[in-house]
Amino acid sequence: MHTLKVAQPRAELRQFIRAFAQRDNGPLDPLFVQPTPAQLEQLMTFELGSPIEIRYPDGRIQVCDGVTVCGGQSRFVAHMHLPARMRSFGVFFQPTGLTQLFGIPIVALTDRAEDGVGVMGNSIRGLWNRLGECYSFAQRVRVAETFFLRRGAQAHTQNTIAAAASFLFRIHGAIRISYLAQQVSSGMRQFERDFKREMGLSPKTFSRIARFQAALDAKVAQPARTWLDIAHTFGYHDQMHMIHDFETLGRDNPTSLLQTLGDARPPAYKPETGEIVC
Repeated sequence: MHTLKVAQPRAELRQFIRAFAQRDNGPLDPLFVQPTPAQLEQLMTFELGSPIEIRYPDGRIQVCDGVTVCGGQSRFVAHMHLPARMRSFGVFFQPTGLTQLFGIPIVALTDRAEDGVGVMGNSIRGLWNRLGECYSFAQRVRVAETFFLRRGAQAHTQNTIAAAASFLFRIHGAIRISYLAQQVSSGMRQFERDFKREMGLSPKTFSRIARFQAALDAKVAQPARTWLDIAHTFGYHDQMHMIHDFETLGRDNPTSLLQTLGDARPPAYKPETGEIVC
């Protein structure tokens, strides 16, 4: 039976980590296929059962059978193929959280999925081994928290661009980029160049994805809300404007994307408060 478990990190880690999640497929479960629309969170997954596959539109297949680290995605990237006997433990980071904890440039992972051990070294292999020895999701969360708390004690301070990106993410892109550039004492063109160099995408695209995610998560959290209400809440000109963004960033209209997405965004945040709904 396909199951999902979600937990918030302890308070000290929330500046770096949005959520922990675990997905399980039983031995008789069918293959699950899920799209990967644009998103800003950085993600680390630990495969503890059957390997999963990332299948790209150009025919490439990436097998994930250990630790995989993914950066933010500026567009629809691929489909995830989740087989029977799969157990995947995931850490959903804030958009700059992985970089603060490990010092890896954000741009190095944008639109990429890489082998976690190759990127971060044997400490991640050791964490993967410890997670595999756990008997429950709750125990895995405690083991992961202990590991990331040690990293957090030596975390890198956000620079101006990372702080601006975190702010954009928190407010779901609801600010004029020119005004934000003024607040960081930078000219518009210089701010755009600096942001693109560090984040791997322009501030306008980052804001657009932040709003897209917030709209999607609002519907996941409250299915009875109408798409029209959500469009108005998050500052779309009208519902067609929102539909265009969904088709660009998720390759589908809002209703169809929500149906095919399944639990690919398991935290199901309420965008207004940041609260996780399990």
